[in-house]
Amino acid sequence: MSGLVAIFGKKSEESDMEPIIESVKFRGSSKGVQADEDGYGMAVLSSSTPKEESDLSAALDGYMVFSEEEGTILQGGEGETRFCDMFNKEGLSCFESIEGEFAIAYFDDEGSHLIARDPFGVKPLYYAKKDGTLYIAPEIKALLDLDVEIKEAPPGSYLDDKNGWVRYYKVPRIKENKDLTQEEAEEKMRHLLYLAVEERIKGEQDVGFYLSGGLDSSIVAALAAEISSEPINVYTVGVKGSKDIEYAKIVAERVGARHHVYTYELDEMLEVLPKVIFHLESFDCAYVRSSIPNYIAARYAAKDGRKIMLTGEGADEIFAGYSYLKTLDSEQEITDEIEGFLKNLSKTGLQRVDRMNSAHGLDCRVPFLKPALLELVQQFPLDWKLHDREEDEPVDKWILRRAFVPELGEKVAWREKQQFDQGSGSSDMLTAVAEEAISDEEFAKESAEAPTPVRNKEELYYYRLFRRYYPESVLPLVGRWTKTS
Repeated sequence: MSGLVAIFGKKSEESDMEPIIESVKFRGSSKGVQADEDGYGMAVLSSSTPKEESDLSAALDGYMVFSEEEGTILQGGEGETRFCDMFNKEGLSCFESIEGEFAIAYFDDEGSHLIARDPFGVKPLYYAKKDGTLYIAPEIKALLDLDVEIKEAPPGSYLDDKNGWVRYYKVPRIKENKDLTQEEAEEKMRHLLYLAVEERIKGEQDVGFYLSGGLDSSIVAALAAEISSEPINVYTVGVKGSKDIEYAKIVAERVGARHHVYTYELDEMLEVLPKVIFHLESFDCAYVRSSIPNYIAARYAAKDGRKIMLTGEGADEIFAGYSYLKTLDSEQEITDEIEGFLKNLSKTGLQRVDRMNSAHGLDCRVPFLKPALLELVQQFPLDWKLHDREEDEPVDKWILRRAFVPELGEKVAWREKQQFDQGSGSSDMLTAVAEEAISDEEFAKESAEAPTPVRNKEELYYYRLFRRYYPESVLPLVGRWTKTS
């Protein structure tokens, strides 16, 4: 994976950043370490070959896409140079012309500094202040030793030392465009998804794709196979006989991919569980469940030599893909839920994607979170997302399914939505373990005493592990899935 580490506000030496870098060294080796006696230090962690130390006063984690060069990503020294040129010419307004998946730090000759994060928070970024010094890191654990309050940098925002945090990107609200026809919508949607996948794999080596056999990951794999001149590598995990493996095999054969399958059982899930919670920085029941197959898949892909992975994350949030939305009574309730998903994505699904991949030094990219795609989909009527709501079986992600039937076939395109832990076949296994390990009396006592809601025995089982690694002070940073029963 990667990560941005920075210090502003003290005479800085490389050694000042070493404890922070050491605490997240699994993300990659530090490259381009810069430290200056004027009061800043910056480094980017990466699993790729370290670059020479840069003379630029910027450090870029991830990549940027500049509007005048849409379709081309710039990363590393190229991205830093392009950003510095644009920032020097346009100032802070330059962010209106930048998208991508990034965290960036910048320091100028006058002693001012700037920190910025991508529109949705695909790249992680946390900060803390102590004794007049600002510390920046990609994970909570990297700042714990400061023993001060840690905060998450808001997505789509920049921090400069004069104005504080300023939002440069606002997630568009849902507002139906009655002039947009379904045919036009499908054509634009397909084009933007093709472009999003192409941007994220163009010119890259050692790329792989997570394939659960569900709609979202299958679309990404199908588009990548169309773009790539060589067969793509796709990775599927699950317990033996799981639905994910069955459907992923259909997709892999259809798109001509090299299919890598790994099966696991309960004992392996229990073995990796403490590592999952340590890396995830959460005890939320839903996110821990889905993180276990994510962690195992990432480990498998990394051992197979992948450096960059693509995922279908984000589609459920944009296209109303969660099953419980079908039970809500009003369109406003559903709209509020969708907007809530997008608001909290950086500390829920995107945090899971980042942490499980970074644990194995992988960089994971998210095509569905291309701003232009979201801006289009927010104009769709709700019926195009959640179709036939008045019927017994409304269809989620309806327009997305329709649009990609030619690539996926009817069986895969109309497969019923399942969470990653459900499709991989592992969703009920740990529930049973927790039920056996924790008595009713223990649950009643510990859940009542906990400083945060602990909603069932399984979540208490995870919470106990979480508190081995993290103090109570970080609980406000833990994202929660509100529908965990």
